[in-house]
Amino acid sequence: MSPANSNPEPAVTSSMAGHTGCSSQETQLARNLGPVSLLTFIFLIQFMVRQISGPLLPAMESDLDLSHTQSGLFILFTGTGFFLSQISAAFLTGRWGYRRCIMISLFGTAAAAALVGWLNTVWALYAGFLTLGLTGGLYVPSGIALITVLVRRQDWGKAMGIHELAPNLALILVPFLATLSVAAGSWRFGYFSLAVGLALLGLVYARLGVDTRQRPSPPDLQQIREIVTNPSFWCLGFLLSLAVGVETGVYSMVPLFLVNERAFDLADANRLLGLSRMPGLIMVLLSGWITDRLSPSRTVIMALGLTGAAVVLMGIGPRSLLIAAIFVQAASTACLFPPILSMASQISRTENRALMLSLSLAVAPVIGGGLLPAGIALAGDLGSFSAGLVGAGILTSAGIGLVFLMKNQTT
Repeated sequence: MSPANSNPEPAVTSSMAGHTGCSSQETQLARNLGPVSLLTFIFLIQFMVRQISGPLLPAMESDLDLSHTQSGLFILFTGTGFFLSQISAAFLTGRWGYRRCIMISLFGTAAAAALVGWLNTVWALYAGFLTLGLTGGLYVPSGIALITVLVRRQDWGKAMGIHELAPNLALILVPFLATLSVAAGSWRFGYFSLAVGLALLGLVYARLGVDTRQRPSPPDLQQIREIVTNPSFWCLGFLLSLAVGVETGVYSMVPLFLVNERAFDLADANRLLGLSRMPGLIMVLLSGWITDRLSPSRTVIMALGLTGAAVVLMGIGPRSLLIAAIFVQAASTACLFPPILSMASQISRTENRALMLSLSLAVAPVIGGGLLPAGIALAGDLGSFSAGLVGAGILTSAGIGLVFLMKNQTT
């Protein structure tokens, strides 16, 4: 959620600087690379603690005697908590401020991760994963909004590019952390180690974290009503849900699929999962250039078609093409978010753009990050993860129709 624009360069305060205001020249990206880098590192660990469940699911199922559907619901509960947190964050940041919300998210997520690592029953774990989503979701709107305060408008793109390296790097790192945890003796070590990391980051941010005296205005109910009655909002929400679904939803199910249906060792499956995400670091930057050259809608159509085909091939293709399909799916998925967010600017007005994005991004973790992987897990219990992946791939390709609907509504 972006801050209000009544003051383009509001005073920024720092715990380290004794809460003194910065000059306008100090809002340049180069002068604030430290705070932006700290926020990026916070985002990295926050994203890792939500995504490590996928690579750990085979070990969790074996340890707790869970069905695929039961373990898939862990991800759905995390997404539901994230959704509820995103909605409430629009009100809480105005009351508590960005810095306090970030600190609450850090210490709250640390406690939730430790709780997940300690719990033993499936229903208690559902509550634990719901709490993990609730606390983790509070960071995103505060962190992104604070970056827009720290740097000049003309530097927002570069600052957001740095910040967006975090989720792509997290998707590379978490399979290796999961493998180390299982090798050390238990999947629980993964959550315990991330809990310690988040708590330490909370202490660092308490000392070095910056804040602004400016507070965002609470959402206007009339604006919310106007947005949710706009068909383009729902097209955007479903497009973002598909993007989240093929980025993190399919990602979280790949280890279960590889271990249960393709006879992979868990360590080999997680190694492949992590390595396949490395090209995404380049593709997420390249997609911005492609979007400017071709147009956002054409880029989204190409990325959806290629991603959908790769997911289908993962499900029913021969083993000789499986690894290639996983790499193509990861690379093409990384190209989805920049053009989709560019399309969002074309269907919204300046005064409601931030709220539209907040609402649509809040829906995506439930539909794409929760329901889609839960559906794939259910297909696994019914006898075929492959069928679930094929369905996810077809659904992704069908999202091309949403692009044409949005284009028709803006012409």
